[in-house]
Amino acid sequence: MGAACSSSPLPLSLPNHHSSTLHPKSPSNFIISPSTLTYYSHFPKSLPKSSMNSPPKCSSITTNSSTNSLKTPISDPHSIDSELVQKLVHDALVWSSLHGLVVGDRNVERSGLVPGVGMVHAPIALLPNSFPEAQWNQACELAPVFNELVDRVSLDGKFLQDTLSRTKKVDAFTSRLLDIHSRMLQSGKKEDIRLGLHRSDYMLDEKTNLLLQIELNTISCSFSGLSCLVSELHRSLLSHYTKPLGLDSEKVPINASTSKFAEVLAKAWAEYSNPSAVVLVVVQPGERNMYDQHWLTATLKEKYPFDLIIYIFLFLI
Repeated sequence: MGAACSSSPLPLSLPNHHSSTLHPKSPSNFIISPSTLTYYSHFPKSLPKSSMNSPPKCSSITTNSSTNSLKTPISDPHSIDSELVQKLVHDALVWSSLHGLVVGDRNVERSGLVPGVGMVHAPIALLPNSFPEAQWNQACELAPVFNELVDRVSLDGKFLQDTLSRTKKVDAFTSRLLDIHSRMLQSGKKEDIRLGLHRSDYMLDEKTNLLLQIELNTISCSFSGLSCLVSELHRSLLSHYTKPLGLDSEKVPINASTSKFAEVLAKAWAEYSNPSAVVLVVVQPGERNMYDQHWLTATLKEKYPFDLIIYIFLFLI
């Protein structure tokens, strides 16, 4: 069984897999399979069968002949020499500061309000975790299946209202969402264009070695910006410390979710065929994770012609 190194801004959710689904009003059929994002304009009649031996569709893992010249990879991170750890930490902090792998410092009052104030490195794993390639492939192949599941469920208003009726009684946020959803159903307004940006978090079960899904996040496209940077950071560290660590930087899969999220948002915007259409970015006040959001909005502004409207969402219970 092969193995790949998996990078994530949050070391407790590995691998962290972003995917998106766009259902356009036109019958166009385009499929993009980028590094960490599987994108379908509509779903094929038969979904891809799971093949544990096929190459991953959402990542790029390169096998380099130089790998054979590496020393035996470290098996226990705690066995790394303390002096080497300090060097890794120093270089990681410098790299994070230079490349925008940062969040607002909770100890600085205005860090979530004013860009550039009270920045600190994002919580990261210093080194990538080893992750079996077969399960990595499986996670990639599951993405379009879950995309279709989420899309179909979203179209069944009665099922959503009935299933979440008990949650509505105890969770104010869900209650507000269901109220909005109910009013939209009553208005009879239907949208022909639908875009879903999804993030699935997986972990391996220690006893069975099975891939288990922790959550499927559909409410936001968070961490697409920072997760790309974590992958780059890990490749940089492994490249500079190849000999003492015995790890190959090219085994870290490429992550391009920021540019691909921007691309799919642009595709959705184009479906409206209206040059005055805008992309609405809904954020919460005092957001310490604003830099992850800025990576996506900056990419949109630099590459595409439409306007962005930043809307600060204040949820009042």
